[in-house]
Amino acid sequence: MDFSLWASGFPGLLWEIEHRRSRIRLLNDWKLPSLGEHTSRLLKDAQFRRRSVMKSDHTLIGEFWEMVTGRQPAMVTFRLEGSPHRAYLLQGWPDPQDAGKYFGMLKDSVLPATFVANGAAGTCQLALGGSEYPVLVLSLDQKEIVTCNEAAQTLFDGAARGGGEFMLEDIAPGEMGETLLGASRRALEDGIWAGTLMLRSGTGSILGSKVRVSPCSTGADIVRIALLNIPDAPAVCALSPSVEPGSSPFSLQEGLEDLLAACPGVEGLMFSDIQSARGKVEVYGVGRLFASLEWGAAHAYEGTIAQDIERFSLESLIVEDTLDSIKSIDWAMFIPCGVRSYFAKPFYSAEGLHAVLIFAFSQPSPGGVSEAPFRALYEPFASLVARWRADRA
Repeated sequence: MDFSLWASGFPGLLWEIEHRRSRIRLLNDWKLPSLGEHTSRLLKDAQFRRRSVMKSDHTLIGEFWEMVTGRQPAMVTFRLEGSPHRAYLLQGWPDPQDAGKYFGMLKDSVLPATFVANGAAGTCQLALGGSEYPVLVLSLDQKEIVTCNEAAQTLFDGAARGGGEFMLEDIAPGEMGETLLGASRRALEDGIWAGTLMLRSGTGSILGSKVRVSPCSTGADIVRIALLNIPDAPAVCALSPSVEPGSSPFSLQEGLEDLLAACPGVEGLMFSDIQSARGKVEVYGVGRLFASLEWGAAHAYEGTIAQDIERFSLESLIVEDTLDSIKSIDWAMFIPCGVRSYFAKPFYSAEGLHAVLIFAFSQPSPGGVSEAPFRALYEPFASLVARWRADRA
């Protein structure tokens, strides 16, 4: 049977994600009656999901998307605001022949939906049952690990007390625990916290892990902690320029504008200052596309270019059309600024990813963006950032 004919008659929306490009491709034209032309936004834009999905179902659908980006099979039912008695189904699975691709569908749910689990240990059962990476459920009031999956048990084996129970201090003693509690409280307030946290494994070694913290479905003090350990960063742009002392006036904005002037055809240049230990990035943009952007605006680390680069160990990231993107930062910042395509290059130090340089364009780039014209700017950019950091110290 011809696939296009089959897909056109499928009673749901079929889609494909290319993880390394943060891109989603729709395979047919099915729409939810209540969302119409905005149906695809439910798959692309995290803020649109937050506005459209019933608040009680946010956590479950967030766990689903985490498993999608973790390239694991996942399924969730959810409801939309204004339709509390009608459930929809999202289901996805990795391409068995291409680890970089992921398929999925959105359709009416034909099964009864369960939205509230019984007991704290069951609130995150969707993720605990399927995730291959370590996941824990923490009670902030008791400072106790309520439950965890097999990967977490293996990682922290040896830290548990009698009966296999974990307390917060077993895996995050002292200041590490206070930092984790602070991130958890922000997750309860904001709906999510993502960034870098230090934890202690069962062998006593200290781990710097990329972590995603989100509220669980029930319990005002219960959060789900996913440890998204990232492979060693590729040794690219690990520039350590020397900074000569001097009293000459310095302007980050003028320095970025000079770099932009050396890039004919580029309509916006952005420096993203990565602060994953604080769960955020700060952005500094010049050029026509970023003229209205607040200088030094802070954004949550979750859904950023930096998160994708670290999660998939990318040497660079090209977005050919932001309207096909699944990164929340594209919908929250780049699309409103008129950015339709961009090239992003990461810069590393001994502490890891610390900066991303972004070249932005107002038109989509179906064939991608060539890196060659930008390479000569990498060292001047690294020197500029080093000088900026030295002046702020």
